[in-house]
Amino acid sequence: MIRTEHDDYGAELAEELELRDVPNEAIERIVREVRSHLAESGEDPRDSFGSPQHYADQLVPRSWTRRMLWPIVAVAGLLGAGAGFMFLSGAFGLIDPSVQLWGLAPGVRVAISGVFLAGFVGLVAWMAVGSRRRAASWRVRS
Repeated sequence: MIRTEHDDYGAELAEELELRDVPNEAIERIVREVRSHLAESGEDPRDSFGSPQHYADQLVPRSWTRRMLWPIVAVAGLLGAGAGFMFLSGAFGLIDPSVQLWGLAPGVRVAISGVFLAGFVGLVAWMAVGSRRRAASWRVRS
């Protein structure tokens, strides 16, 4: 089967909508309507709708969490790495008291790793709950 520009545009649009937590049923309907319009009109998809990102912005504006995705990922990475580093430092400090880090006792380092880990888990849970709420708020009209 030969892929057309309409297929590529539809696939890009579907990907953009998926990133915005649009349910699959709504994505399929939107893409089907776009492809139908393009088949009937014979127009170039980018002339009719703009880029897939632009058209998705018109349908589903990006949430602030989507716009801040990379900083949130960076914070999650730092929390996870910090938790691992502090836990290993504390564990090695418990095994060998000569292992020091910033003058903190090994037990304190392990406790700090727990706080970092709790922050990491909380951030991931907060993002997941927000994603589910956005997806649940979608309604497909007949």
